[in-house]
Amino acid sequence: MDNVAGAIARFNALAEANDWIQHCDPASAFVMHECDELIELWNWARGDREIPARDDLPVRVLKPYLPRLVVAEQIEKDPPRFKYRLVGTIVTQTLDERTGQTFDDESASQEQTGRWTHSALLALDVKKPLRFPIVMQRRTIGEMLLLPLADETGEPRFVMAYGRYEPTRDWSRKELRAYVSAS
Repeated sequence: MDNVAGAIARFNALAEANDWIQHCDPASAFVMHECDELIELWNWARGDREIPARDDLPVRVLKPYLPRLVVAEQIEKDPPRFKYRLVGTIVTQTLDERTGQTFDDESASQEQTGRWTHSALLALDVKKPLRFPIVMQRRTIGEMLLLPLADETGEPRFVMAYGRYEPTRDWSRKELRAYVSAS
């Protein structure tokens, strides 16, 4: 666990130095119940392995989460580069359609490229579900879950992200499931 805590601390120091809108919550205290559900699915799919393979989570199981889901693949290691393999319909409303694009596509800012790349690398490095609260103008406006996934050889290479941005919601406390389901 010291390796995980150290990796998160290094990421958070980098996030602070770059004034990123997100950091990694070492406690992974999720507000969205969907994140807890996805972590349960991830644990089910991994069984006794360190992380599940991408193919262990079929689309039919992920169907309720697809509109807010992103799957990215690490396509190069040095320097690290990622490509969007799946971008949910709700995500495209914020980021536009990015399926098939790389994180460093010309449509992404340098800040986005750095933040997305380092977040994905952290998930692949620690091989654990991670929570990233999103903070803008000193107010938490969302949260994101990152789940590492392996390729067919067992190599950590994919990151599945699930998130929600809602500036009017109080992200500091768990809310009733009925409220979350209604939104």
